[in-house]
Amino acid sequence: MSSKITKGLYDPSFEHDSCGIGLVASLANQKSHDIVENALKMLSVMEHRGGCGCDANSGDGAGILIQKPHKFLVREAKKLGIDLPDYDKYGVGQAFFPQDKKLADEAKALIEATAKKIGLTVLGYRKVFTDNSSLGDAPKETEPSIEQVFVSCPDGLDNLAFERKLYVLRNYTSHQFNEKHPEINGEFYYATFSSNTVGYKGQLNTAQVRKYFLDLHDKDVESTL
Repeated sequence: MSSKITKGLYDPSFEHDSCGIGLVASLANQKSHDIVENALKMLSVMEHRGGCGCDANSGDGAGILIQKPHKFLVREAKKLGIDLPDYDKYGVGQAFFPQDKKLADEAKALIEATAKKIGLTVLGYRKVFTDNSSLGDAPKETEPSIEQVFVSCPDGLDNLAFERKLYVLRNYTSHQFNEKHPEINGEFYYATFSSNTVGYKGQLNTAQVRKYFLDLHDKDVESTL
């Protein structure tokens, strides 16, 4: 029998074991790089909520979810010849592709074919620049190729309906590809696929998130969340 007793507003029936979660937001709804910086600082002091392997540089997973950094993405996409539309007219998939280029190209072909079937258009891909120098041997062995896939929103489709289509695209392609290629052990995966948010995560400890994802250092990466 549990020794925990209901007292005041506390009810032990709502208590669950879980990973640590923190939130930094602008109550004035003003986008800022400081939001991202403060979230990373908070994350770095939550290592007690995570796990690590026998190698101290091998974490069991950590990440940060931010509002889609439109200004940054437009700038970086333009360098690749991709013209992104207005903020609410495209989604971003943070995709973990297999390191094998042939398999990665096959996964991209599946994304594009599926997108076309459900009335969406893939605008292009952007390699997410990373620095794995702080990683241990275990995460390096399974390190994916992380790319952002940009998908445009059809005219006349509202945000909620667009999010549903992105959800279908995300789940269908990952399920189909990983089922076809069981040998990759689920390596094809999306951290997020949304028109509102982008998630930077991986087999990292909390301090490695800032070091690994070079995007997060850029002042144009802003958020209200």
